Amino acid sequence: MAIIISSTMSDSGKSFVTAGLVRILDGIPFKAQNMSLNSYPSIEGGEMAFIQAFQAMGSTLEPSWSMNPVLLKPSGNGIEVILFGKSLGNMSAKKYYSNIGEIWKKIRNLVKKNTVIEAAGGIEPNFMDNDMTAILPSYDLKIPIILVLDIDRGGSFSSAYGVYNMVPPSIREKLSGFIINKLRGEEKYLEDGINWLTERTGMKYLGSIPYIDDVPMMAEDSMNIKDIGDGEIEVGVIAYPYMSNFNEFQALEKSNARVRFIRSPKELKKSDVIVLPGTRNTYESLVWLVERGFSEQIKKMPTLGICGGFQIMGKKIVDLHGIESGSPKEYQGLGIFDIDIIYEEEKVVSRSVAESEFGIVEGYEIRRGKIEYNNDKPVFKIFERNNEKVEVYDGALKGDKIGTSLHGSLYSSLNLFGIKNNSKRIDEESREKVDKIARILRKYIDVETVEQIYTSNIV
Repeated sequence: MAIIISSTMSDSGKSFVTAGLVRILDGIPFKAQNMSLNSYPSIEGGEMAFIQAFQAMGSTLEPSWSMNPVLLKPSGNGIEVILFGKSLGNMSAKKYYSNIGEIWKKIRNLVKKNTVIEAAGGIEPNFMDNDMTAILPSYDLKIPIILVLDIDRGGSFSSAYGVYNMVPPSIREKLSGFIINKLRGEEKYLEDGINWLTERTGMKYLGSIPYIDDVPMMAEDSMNIKDIGDGEIEVGVIAYPYMSNFNEFQALEKSNARVRFIRSPKELKKSDVIVLPGTRNTYESLVWLVERGFSEQIKKMPTLGICGGFQIMGKKIVDLHGIESGSPKEYQGLGIFDIDIIYEEEKVVSRSVAESEFGIVEGYEIRRGKIEYNNDKPVFKIFERNNEKVEVYDGALKGDKIGTSLHGSLYSSLNLFGIKNNSKRIDEESREKVDKIARILRKYIDVETVEQIYTSNIV
């Protein structure tokens, strides 16, 4: 039993529908390849895309890299390829895609029974031969496909018909149904389009999901980041290039803060607190900050730096292997903390627990930067990584400036800068959100027919 949730375009709602169907069908989430800067440590200690971790946690499953065997992280100097949870380093897109056939041979056996597969982007003619998220599994493992169509942007019926005519007959016969998403207005006005598409393709109409302003999802990419919360404390997250793991700010959704993603120093005037988030390329993000004139304002305002953002606040960054900057470099940070950052080839990927003057903090680390303290002192002591005891010092505190390497720390009740966080643990928040998604799908789509399509295939 398996099913593929695909589309004709990006940001159509595939992740949303997949999350709900994993819960409804009691399935396992799977995405063979995901390109994202939002990642999460798997249960094995490897790295995987956060959205597959969210889908897993939402259905009380432990996130495993086997749910996302390939994660691609754009870095400005190529693409970092994470295969089976481990980084293979940066490589060109050409080199990576030249090996897709061999990679798929290693991955295909990970597609198990009870799998809800999320495809990437939209089905496109220039990527069909290399599409191991929809085309290859459908062809190789005979898995049916459901298309999620974004009616809000228009062209849904024509684009679905285009995909039907574009794909080879072996895939065409697997196009089993379609779901209309982001509907504004009444379903009856779609009847002519629905009948037109079903008559010409044989795909079953599975229902229409209304446009939802407050979708119970955590943002997957920078295309769909939105302000979070509606509290009185304005938190300005600087959205520099290669910003990563920005979904962690969803932790402030129920706090007394309002999170805004900003790209101009003028916008800082409205902020009470600045956040420098994680980044996949600290060098490019630092250059971007300095060139746009953020530096002085950051030094004058309460600031939280997380992972790469914390490293940017240091005195010196040494990248001897060119891991972040593309070539061996040593460059100056903002100099807020008297620390140096040394990039090591081995990446730390762990779910971590630390103690501090703010209390116990649970989070996760995805980093290569090692901290060397000069005159400043650490503020956190990490005592557990992936359930093993360790003693690693982290973070810094100076006046109204604080830094930490721990992503997800905002889910702990730190109460920094007057922000009172009422969030639950990240796994509990994920379950709550996926509960809502499942209820929405049960209300608006033909779940019984989806189940029939799902059980029509034996992997």
